[in-house]
Amino acid sequence: MKIAQVVCTYPPYHGGMGTVAFAYTEYLRARGHHVHVFTPRYQKGLDDPPYVHRIPSPVHWGNAGVMPSLFFRLSGFDVVHLHYPFFGGAEPIIVRKAVRPNQPLVMTYHMDWVGKGLKHLLFDAHRRVLFPWIVERVDCILVSSKSYMETSALATIPSAMAKGRILPFGVDTQFFHPGDKRAMRRRFGVSEHIPLFLFIGGLDRPHYFKGISVLLKALTGMQKESWQCVVIGDGDLRQMFEQQALDAGCKNRVRFFGHASEEEKADWLRAADFHIFPSIDRSEAFGLVALEAGSSGIPTIASDLPGVREIVADGETGRLVPPDDPVALRAVILELMRDPIRCDTMGKAARQRVEKLYEWEFLMDRLEGIYRELTHERII
Repeated sequence: MKIAQVVCTYPPYHGGMGTVAFAYTEYLRARGHHVHVFTPRYQKGLDDPPYVHRIPSPVHWGNAGVMPSLFFRLSGFDVVHLHYPFFGGAEPIIVRKAVRPNQPLVMTYHMDWVGKGLKHLLFDAHRRVLFPWIVERVDCILVSSKSYMETSALATIPSAMAKGRILPFGVDTQFFHPGDKRAMRRRFGVSEHIPLFLFIGGLDRPHYFKGISVLLKALTGMQKESWQCVVIGDGDLRQMFEQQALDAGCKNRVRFFGHASEEEKADWLRAADFHIFPSIDRSEAFGLVALEAGSSGIPTIASDLPGVREIVADGETGRLVPPDDPVALRAVILELMRDPIRCDTMGKAARQRVEKLYEWEFLMDRLEGIYRELTHERII
């Protein structure tokens, strides 16, 4: 099959949507499919393979880019797979679908768009005016979890629920695996004897919802305890968060590692006792990094949000806390720090759960089946 993956961000940019599109592309290509990626060109000089097409956008704002040329560029594909939200990219695809209704269109609904201030007003207008029009024209809507689908903007549109299918995202369990914790800590120069926990996420404006400020507030009440925290990620807000850690009296305990390669991230996960995932709102719909932590054999403390709560089984593979509640987060961090045996038990259970439910190869079988079902006897 010839398949087009259309997404607003793509590696090397660090973000969940691009990571999923990358995994779909590479796994499907390994299975012999001709997969091409279409994404906005926000910067020049990237060393992309020939099947990744970074399209100039006359207008872009944040991770949204207007790409009218998609109408023509998607000609000849057996399936078009849109990763949504993608403001400026979804609209020309839907116009094309109206003109070429026999070209199957799959949409992965990654998350509700929330935003604040002007963004909120624009998102709300889009949801009321254009979103139903988009949903009516797609053939299949994939959502990562049942709880998120049932509580998302999709639930307000009956036809969306009828087209919806649950397809979780996956993790490479061969790459993210448990390892020698002490060896990894020696490599990174951190203590082998003090509890270590990680935050992994973008420190830029589009990732405002990751909740690192909540974590730093939680840590302000823990000065009398022995602990070390490593923040993996980078972005235009990093300096602000570093200042927040300094003001909280945590400068020497919170290490801002910056951007990490996939190999470094995997090694940090093997070095840690647990992972913290304190997202604050519905912009967090799943949690790939929580899967990576579980695959690495460590538990996650996560916000109790739709979608996320299906990744982290409370009390079994980690703990759930109310979103945007630093006091509750602090209590659970202390709980895991003081009970390393339970922490280790939950980490082992997390690995087993990932192996059972979130192996990429199994999930790719299901995605490939959906494509074949939609393309059966279709003529483009």
